[in-house]
Amino acid sequence: MPRATTFGLRATDYDRLRPGPHPEALERVLPADAGRVVDLAAGTGLVTRAVLARPTPPAVVIAVEPDARMLGLVSGAVAVRGTAEHLPLRDGSVDAVVASSAWHWFDAEAATAEIARVLRPGGTLGLLWSRADPTVDWVAEVRGIGRAAADGSAQLSRRGFAFSLPDGHGFVDDTPDAVHVGWTRAMTRDEVAGMVCTYSGVLELDDAAQREVFRVARGRLDDLVEGPDPIDVPFETVARRWTHR
Repeated sequence: MPRATTFGLRATDYDRLRPGPHPEALERVLPADAGRVVDLAAGTGLVTRAVLARPTPPAVVIAVEPDARMLGLVSGAVAVRGTAEHLPLRDGSVDAVVASSAWHWFDAEAATAEIARVLRPGGTLGLLWSRADPTVDWVAEVRGIGRAAADGSAQLSRRGFAFSLPDGHGFVDDTPDAVHVGWTRAMTRDEVAGMVCTYSGVLELDDAAQREVFRVARGRLDDLVEGPDPIDVPFETVARRWTHR
């Protein structure tokens, strides 16, 4: 099974525990007047929900996702099977495309060409990434437990994101400096340990190994974070936007 399609193994947990984009970051990449919006690599619809929750939601949200198990949890959108490299949409048929925590799974050249094809002139592409903030020591250590089990290294990247698009597809960068939004979410320790187990490297492990990741992460949370449940978990959403000319 390709790693990119492991998330459907625990689609309900992914939907419940993974963060969607912060509304402020979404506002920076999605024009208020966008009428037809694509949630690309929609997963369980975390971005779709945030888009539909806007004061003036778009007329149509199209959730494009290759994994039927994930797509089955999407609501409020036109849900279609597809990939970034092969979008099941007409030329120039949408006002905006948004992809969250997904760009690293795409063939950047093929995906950029397809997105350019389906966007109308003046349409926008917004890329977002939401994650527990790895600059916070306890977050880095707990997330590193999953990485160590999956890849043999507990080192979690603390670098900023460097989204970039291939040249030659008519995109103009609207945000040379990425937008960063920090926020917190109240979660129980069980939920945080469960979130660690929703990452692709852990999902590739057998059931016993996944349970061990949960057990170790849950135990370290007791050691590292003071106070009763729920705890405040620091997150960040990073966003960039391009306009198609």
